[in-house]
Amino acid sequence: MFLADTLSRAFPVSETEMLNIVHTISKHLPMSEKRRVQFKKETELDSELQIVVKYIKEGCPKSYKNVDNSIKIYYKIKNNMYIQEGLLFSNEKLIVPYSLRKDMLQLIHEAHFGKAKCKKRARERDEL
Repeated sequence: MFLADTLSRAFPVSETEMLNIVHTISKHLPMSEKRRVQFKKETELDSELQIVVKYIKEGCPKSYKNVDNSIKIYYKIKNNMYIQEGLLFSNEKLIVPYSLRKDMLQLIHEAHFGKAKCKKRARERDEL
């Protein structure tokens, strides 16, 4: 039992997987009005996400070299991003503003269930 727990905690997580776990939440997840307003406000205050919003509205630079360094991570998914009701999405996933990422990660990890169950909880949480 201790070995299994140790191995689950030591499992390497790629940057892409971490983005999917921490930075995004399913669009279809039930979200309270209070939480939606909070996400919208924090998206408006997030300087990186505002650059992304600007690129979506006005067009993204053609060359990766011309993209602001702080948002290069979003460049590879630029064609999948859109704004809906002041919230920023990539495909069906809500992009979590930087200021809320720690809170969202804490909600997901309230009890340690391992990587697979944490991902499942991130998709199922009804209080997000």
